Parts: sequence; structure tokens; C-alpha cells
Amino acid sequence: MLQIDAIAKDLYKPSDDLLAAINTALFLQRPLLLSGEPGTGKTECADFVARQLKTAYPEIFKAEKALRYNTKSISQSTDLFYQYDAVGHFGDRDNSPKESFISFNGLGVALLKTHEINKDWMVFRNYQSDVVEQGIGHGSVVLIDEIDKAPRDFPNDLLAELEKPPFKFNIKELNDTQLTQNREKPIVIIITSNNEKGLPDAFLRRCVFHHINFPGPEILMDIIKTKLAGDDLPFGHAIDMFLQFRNMKNINKPPATSELVDWISCLKENKLLDSDLGNWQNATPEYREKIIKTLGVIAKNKADFKSLKDEIAGR
Repeated sequence: MLQIDAIAKDLYKPSDDLLAAINTALFLQRPLLLSGEPGTGKTECADFVARQLKTAYPEIFKAEKALRYNTKSISQSTDLFYQYDAVGHFGDRDNSPKESFISFNGLGVALLKTHEINKDWMVFRNYQSDVVEQGIGHGSVVLIDEIDKAPRDFPNDLLAELEKPPFKFNIKELNDTQLTQNREKPIVIIITSNNEKGLPDAFLRRCVFHHINFPGPEILMDIIKTKLAGDDLPFGHAIDMFLQFRNMKNINKPPATSELVDWISCLKENKLLDSDLGNWQNATPEYREKIIKTLGVIAKNKADFKSLKDEIAGR
């Protein structure tokens, strides 16, 4: 039974509840569904799990990053496993085999990696580059990112494929040729959602769910110190100001952690990351005007920009 009991040293700091959800998903062999605002660490969690499993089970897991499938508005369930280049095949003048127009994606690559080298699979377009050359004969963590971007039928169509290992899929273009996971090499699936739209109940019942809240000041400080140099700089003042902006009732799109990192970089570049930032309400009009000029990093529409500008200007 896979479990992450002792966390190896890592820049990613999961909460106790998130770690419990990860271990529950590992125990039940079910997908872990993570929701939360952009910038709360959902995507990074998949790489964290990959690193931890590699440390805890080096004979089974070899990769430090998750295999990633970016969901699109036109995604179909088969795209998670493979894609067939019908246009390229139609225009082929060399009479190449149909397999050479089939590329494996996220879960398809992970499934092939559970096996040793198969010479019969060398004919597939990316088997050599994305499977053999990246390491074979081991388990993987697969990230299905932003599943709520896909059509509503997408998660429903995945129900059978994600029910229980061993994972398998058919390549309909090859007379429904079926490829099946080697059960001795686990595949861990992590799915993210930005809550842009609801997911079907039947799909939710098959997942272990966890919502990641927006980080508090201490975790934000860890993130900033990881991303930016300068331990002697008063990052705390910028974080407090950022959180105050996020919590304003008239902000339509609260900024995420990526915007915080960029904004602090701008403050640093403009020599505004100093002790005066902690008392910006009483700063000179010139100082506050300089802060206003950095707001384009954290305000993403006209209304939010005006609200933040008025707040800093004291209007």
C-alpha cells in the first residue's frame, strides 16, 4: 500500500488535511480531485507527490515530475490517452503505417511506462521520445489539469477508465487494439479544478476530494522567499498589503500567488520594498503614487484597478 508517511525535504508545504487526502487516494487507488483558486498550489501538488513517491519507493517511481495533460474546451476522453493525426495520415505519400500517426498523451504515456521496452511499439510516433527515453518500467503520477475546462461529457466518459486499476484503453483506429497497465507499477492520478463549472456527481463519487484554501501569511512568506532572493527585505509588509487588497469587498478578481510574486518583484525593482510599505496609509502622496503604478500586476480589470487606486490614494 502506497503512503507518504515521512515527508522528504521539499519546498512544497502541504497542509495536514491535504496530506491526509493524498494518502487516502493512494490507499483507495482512486483519483485525487483538487479544487481551489488559481495559484493555491494544485498543479504543484502533483509534482510534490511525484517527488515524495520517488523518495519513498525508488524501486517503483523514478520521475520527479508528474506527467501532465492540459484539458481543453475541445478535449475528448480518448485524448487523455492518445491522439490520431488523421490530417497527417491523409496527406502521407510514403505509405507510412497508421501507428506512426498516433501519439500518446498523459495517461497513455504512463501506462506504456509500466512495461519494459516493446519493439512492436517503436512504430508509434512518440514512443521512443516520450516513453523509452524518459524512462520505462516504473510507475507514474499523472496530472489532469483544469478538468472543468472540458465539455461536460469529458468527465462522464472517463468513469470507466478511472474506475480502478489496471488502467486500459482501446485504440479504435487500430481495430480497437487494447493497451493495459502492468499492475505492479502503480499510476497515481491527480485532477485539478478551478470550480469554473460543476462536475457530474457520478464522477465526483469516484474521486477523493480536497479543496485547497488560499495560503495564509506564513505560507505566502515561504513562497516568496523560495521565488525571490533577499531574506533581509520586508516581504511581510507587502504580503499584509496584498492580503488587504484581496479581502476588499469590491474586488471582482482577487489576485493569486503568481501575481503576488510579480508584484513584489516590481516593488523591489522600484525600491518600494522598504519599511515605509508597512505604513503606506501615512506615506507621502509621491510614495503612494509609485505604488499605484505597480497595480497593473495585481489588478486584472478596469474596476479592480480603480478600486485599488482609490484605496491607496485614500479616496
